Amino acid sequence: MDKEVKCPWCLEKAVPKMQILKKENGLVKERRCSKCGKVLAAYLDREGDFLKAIRKFEN
Repeated sequence: MDKEVKCPWCLEKAVPKMQILKKENGLVKERRCSKCGKVLAAYLDREGDFLKAIRKFEN
């Protein structure tokens, strides 16, 4: 299960909605804020789930 993240657009904490879309260059995994619906991340499915390994620093 995904964890809650703070949306940079609406500044609300929510669990992102993830969907897989078929695009010209392949399947794209897209995560959107479940509150405002804006895109938080989008990447090719064949790249794997690298987001869990990315470190996030607060400003």
